[in-house]
Amino acid sequence: MIYDQVIWTCYISRTRLGAAAFESYFQRVMPKRILVIGILFCLGGVLAIWDIITDLFQSSISLNFAVFLLPVGMGLLKGKPSSQKWARFWVILGYIFCVFMTSFVIVFPESASVRLAEHEIRGPEALPYALSLIALLAISLVVIHKLLYSEKALAYFNRSYK
Repeated sequence: MIYDQVIWTCYISRTRLGAAAFESYFQRVMPKRILVIGILFCLGGVLAIWDIITDLFQSSISLNFAVFLLPVGMGLLKGKPSSQKWARFWVILGYIFCVFMTSFVIVFPESASVRLAEHEIRGPEALPYALSLIALLAISLVVIHKLLYSEKALAYFNRSYK
C-alpha cells in the first residue's frame, strides 16, 4: 500500500516537475540497502551493549568497542556522510580481523574451536568450519562495503545534509 503510494507520487512528480526534480526526490529517499546496513550496525551496537551489561551482572567488567557501531548505524539511518566513513572504518577493521583470524587458525590449528548449537568442535577438526565462518564474514563485509559505496548510496550521502 505505502509502496504503491510512493511509486504513484514519484510518477506524478516525474510528469509534473520534470526529470531533475524526480532525481532530486530520489536522492532524499533512503535506499533500502542503507536501511538494512544501518539496522545491522545498530543491532551490532545494541548486542555489544547487551554483552557489557550481562558481564556487569556477572561481576565482570567487559570493554567492547563494538558499542560504537550504534551511533554509526544511527548516523547511516539519518544519512550523515561522516557515518558512511565510519562504517567504512569498521568494515576495514573487519577485513583485518578476518586476515588475522585466518592466519591464526592456519598457523595454530590445534587452538581452533567452533560451537555449532550445543556441539563444540575443537582442534584440527574445527579448521574447515572456522575457515568457512571466516570466509562467510569476509564475503558479508565485501557486500556491505560495495553497497555502502554504490551509486544509490553515494547519491544519498552526497546530498546536502541538514
